[in-house]
Amino acid sequence: MSAAPTLTIWVDGIGRSRADVERVLVESALQAAPGTDFVCLVAGNEEDSADWAVDAAVLLVPLPDDDAAVLNRLLSQTRSDWVVWIDASARLVPGALARVESAAARFDIDLLYGDSRLPGSRRTHRPAFSPIRLRSQDYLGDVRGFRVEALLRRGGFGAGHAGAHFLDLSLRLGSDAARVLRIPEILSVSATAIRPSTEQHRKVVAQFLGASDIVAEVTVVAGGLQVNYPLMSAPLVSIIIPTRGSRARIHGAESVLVVDAVRGILERSTYASLEFVVVADDETPQSVIDDLVCLAGDALRVVRWSEDFNFSAKMNRGAIFARGDYLVLLNDDVDLITPDWIETMLGLAQQPGVGLVGSLLFFEDGTVQHGGHVYSASWAGHIAFGWPADRDDELGSMGVEREVSGVTAACAMIRADTFWQLGGLSLDYAGNYNDVDLSLKVRTSGRSIIWTPHARLYHFESKSRIATVEPAELATLRAHWGTWLLSDPYWPSSDGQP
Repeated sequence: MSAAPTLTIWVDGIGRSRADVERVLVESALQAAPGTDFVCLVAGNEEDSADWAVDAAVLLVPLPDDDAAVLNRLLSQTRSDWVVWIDASARLVPGALARVESAAARFDIDLLYGDSRLPGSRRTHRPAFSPIRLRSQDYLGDVRGFRVEALLRRGGFGAGHAGAHFLDLSLRLGSDAARVLRIPEILSVSATAIRPSTEQHRKVVAQFLGASDIVAEVTVVAGGLQVNYPLMSAPLVSIIIPTRGSRARIHGAESVLVVDAVRGILERSTYASLEFVVVADDETPQSVIDDLVCLAGDALRVVRWSEDFNFSAKMNRGAIFARGDYLVLLNDDVDLITPDWIETMLGLAQQPGVGLVGSLLFFEDGTVQHGGHVYSASWAGHIAFGWPADRDDELGSMGVEREVSGVTAACAMIRADTFWQLGGLSLDYAGNYNDVDLSLKVRTSGRSIIWTPHARLYHFESKSRIATVEPAELATLRAHWGTWLLSDPYWPSSDGQP
C-alpha cells in the first residue's frame, strides 16, 4: 500500500482578524497528522509568528502587494504532496482534514473541494466541477486542496493576482475536469456560501481565457462575473418550431401562438442569420401559414406533418429540412424577452466541449419555469420550477451560466452535426422526456450542457396542449438511463430546492 499523502496547511489570513486566524490554526493542528507543516499568509505589516497562540510549527508569511514571488518560493520549498488552502473566516468541521487526506490518497486528482454549511444552517451542496460556472463565480468554497506537483507543472502562482490566486489556480488545474474532485461531505462552516467577485477575479478569468485562446469579454456584475463570448462569424441558425396553429389568451389578449412567436423573434432579435422551420400539422389553419409567410418570407420553410402527434418525430423532420449549422429547438408558445438570446446561446454553443445550451424560461405570471433540468430519485424535473423571478439559492445559481444535467427542448440550441451524431430525438418519447433522453445522450458523448440566465423567454407551457406524462415513457426512460437519474451532480434535489 502506498504511503498516505502529506499535507501542508496554508491558512489565508489576508483581511481576516487575528482571532480567526489563530482559531483556524488551532482547529487544523488538532486534526493534522504529526509533522504537518503550517503556513499562515498575512498582510505585510503583521507581527512576527512567535506571538501567535497555536500549538504547531507555524511559518508566518507577510505578503507584499505583488506576492507571486513569495508564494512561488514557498511552493518550491514545500515538502508535502498537497497544499490545503483554508480561508481563515471559515471553521473546520471535525474530521475535515482526514476527509481531504483520504480523497487525495484514493483518487488520481490535482484539485479537490467539498461542501460547507452556514452557521446554524443546513448544508450548502456545492455542484460537481463546473468549468463554465467557475469562470463566472468562484463557488469552490473555503477549503480546497492542490497537488503540489501539478501546481509546479502549471507554473505556480501568477504575477498580479493578489487576492484571487486560488481562483487562478483552480481555473488552471481545472482545465482537465477529470482531475478535479468534489468531496460530498461538509468540510467547513463558512461565514458566507459565496463571496462577491472583484476586479482581481475578473482579471484572473480574462487572463485564463486569453491563455486558453478563448475570445471573451469579462465584466463584474451583481452576483459574480459575466462572460460574453463574441461571435467570430454569423452562421445560419435554424429555429425549428412544431405547431398546429393553436390559439390562446396571453397577457389578456388573443394570440395565435406560432405567429406571435415568430413575429417577436423577427421584430426583437438582434441576430440576423436566421431561418424558421415550422413543422405544421395538417390541422393548422391556412390563415396561420399565410401569416407566417407574410412575416418571414424567404426565411421560412414550412414542413407538413400528417402523422399522429410525436414531438420527437416532428422535431427530427424539421431538422432534416434545416439548412443551419446550429439548430434551436423551440416550442410555439414562447415570447422573447432578451433580444440577444441567439448571440448568448451561440457564444456558449461554440465553446469547446459544449454540446447543448438552454435558457431561462418564465411562466406568463413571471415565475420561473426552467432553470435547467434536475435528475433525482428516478425523476426528471426543472430547477427553480415556480420560483419568483427574484429568488435564488445560497450560491447564487440563478444568476450564473453553469453546467447542468439537462435542458428543456422548449428552447435549446445544438449543433446540427451533433444532433444527428446523437440520433436526434428518440421516437420512444412522443410527448415527454425526449429532451431528457437527448440531454443524457449529449453527456454520455463527453459533451457538456450549459444553462444561461442571460437568454430569457416566456414559455406559456401547456397553453397549446394538455401536458400529460405517459407511464410508458417514464418506464422507458428509467429502463434506458437507470442510475443517471438517481442523483444530480449539479443540483442536490428534485424539487429545485438548494
